[in-house]
Amino acid sequence: MQKSLILFAIMTVCVACGPSIAEFENLKNENAKLQSEIDSLNQELDAYKYSPEKLFADAQSAANNEDKETLAKILEQIHKYHPQASECDKVQRLLDGVIAKENAQKEAARLKAEKEKQERLKAVNRLKKKNDDVQGITWYYNPYFTHYTNTNLVSLYMGNNESSVWLRLMMSYTGDDWIFFEHAYLSYDGITREFPFNEYQDKKSDNSGGSVWEWIDLGVSNDDLVFLKEMVNGKSVKMQLRGKYTKTRKVSTNEIKAIKEMIMAYEVLQAERQ
Repeated sequence: MQKSLILFAIMTVCVACGPSIAEFENLKNENAKLQSEIDSLNQELDAYKYSPEKLFADAQSAANNEDKETLAKILEQIHKYHPQASECDKVQRLLDGVIAKENAQKEAARLKAEKEKQERLKAVNRLKKKNDDVQGITWYYNPYFTHYTNTNLVSLYMGNNESSVWLRLMMSYTGDDWIFFEHAYLSYDGITREFPFNEYQDKKSDNSGGSVWEWIDLGVSNDDLVFLKEMVNGKSVKMQLRGKYTKTRKVSTNEIKAIKEMIMAYEVLQAERQ
């Protein structure tokens, strides 16, 4: 009994301390009013944020940046908030323009790739071919000149068999006097690369009728190939053979063209193996 009286007293105090029913109703009404004001402000904010003018301005910015995804999102918003606004058609045209430009760029890239492919195939077909039935090798030589050993030339030629395709580099000198070269260099626009060789395996010499000639015939490494691909686009390409004496000469347009096409043909045959 005593415990019940104590509990009743506590509840009476709590009720007495809390807000009355009228006060509670007033608080409830004020809260509803505040919520209504907040909703109204949010609607005003959304009206600005998603106004046709604002959305179209954002769409123009996205179109300038060729941002197709953002344009599509803006188009969705303007249809949602202002389906009757004239900006709907304007944003649609902006999106269509970006898509058309993207498709045109893809088509241009496709045509360019196809043209490059055809040029590479032509490079292969232009080469002179010599079949070695005994070794099972097809040798490819450039079509612009024959690189005899008694000439002042640089060139690439290519071998192809069932298992691999490879490039070889020839550099040759002819003149009245020996130069006994021990080092071979190619350079373009001041950038130089040495092509080391074994004097007894890669180099040969001969003479006839008062003329002498020296030449090297060596394999092309991946690093060599990277250099050669850059070299053929150089403005001033030179070959230098240096030993007891030095011979430096400018590489001709035909030599550069022949090297470039041999590299293209090599890449075509390499791609066929992948």
